[in-house]
Amino acid sequence: MKRARRWALLILCAALLSGCAAQQPAGDVRGGEGQTLISADTEGLAPAALSAALYFRYAATPYLAPQVRQIDVQRDETPERAIVQALLDGPSGAAGFLNALFPPGTEVLATLSQGDTLFITFNEALMGRYADESAVDLAPSAREEAALRRRLCLDALSATLTEAGLCARVQVLVYRGASQGNSMRLPAGFLDQSGDESLLAPLTRREDSLLTPHNTAALLMNAWMNQDWAGLYDFTARGGGSARPREQSAYDAYAEGRTLIRYSLSPGSVSLDGKAAVVSVDMTLLGEAEDGEIAGYPLRLQREDGLWKIGFEDLIRMMNQD
Repeated sequence: MKRARRWALLILCAALLSGCAAQQPAGDVRGGEGQTLISADTEGLAPAALSAALYFRYAATPYLAPQVRQIDVQRDETPERAIVQALLDGPSGAAGFLNALFPPGTEVLATLSQGDTLFITFNEALMGRYADESAVDLAPSAREEAALRRRLCLDALSATLTEAGLCARVQVLVYRGASQGNSMRLPAGFLDQSGDESLLAPLTRREDSLLTPHNTAALLMNAWMNQDWAGLYDFTARGGGSARPREQSAYDAYAEGRTLIRYSLSPGSVSLDGKAAVVSVDMTLLGEAEDGEIAGYPLRLQREDGLWKIGFEDLIRMMNQD
């Protein structure tokens, strides 16, 4: 931590040297008669608490899901840095379906806001491999997974920080020591480990990577169509007025439903209180004589642990539409 703070001070002071305001020297400030003493030493002060939605990868899907956490912001750090550090630390142990996204050893060295852009400086470990990646050439499927994981890593940064209202875009910088080129900006080669040194543009929020009601409904409908009952079970709500039964009982109920052949989805809408959502579904179900075309079916979702889920009875009703 002390090493990281030294890096932050060096980088930030270099960036802000021409505009640094005069600082009050450390020590006690003594007021007039009868006034209390105020210490400028922040070491003993309790950290501030910040609530933030941190985005991590949901299982092995190409989507990010949020985990709302209370984050301690030390008196000598910015909220932006505290949030980025929380992303590096990964999800809490209670969320086994969420996965951290940064390569091992990645450290945040500094954060700096300029207008609507947040500059974040990481150490060179950000450019390294993940623990489960081979040092030799990867197979095509493994290369696709590696690129997806790194893309989601960047999307998690922008989604988390923009949702917290701390910036509109994020510029990632990497301090690479003696090997540093003309720019610290993250190169395009980060995504596919190709060595491409062309520079990536600042990151903006990408809704396509988030488990929105629409994207959740797509995963749910795909699980139904492929008879992936375990995947479907993951998106069935545990609680509420329509709690799911035990796994095997749920699987049996799913299997008794009609077979989904094809579907299309609307973007969906969220209730005013943010606790429910509806996505309109057009779907074709397999029939004995002829296939059934069902238009505009309201797929209702509810929030549970930050994720969108469908009630068990609602799901069974949809799977048995005439």
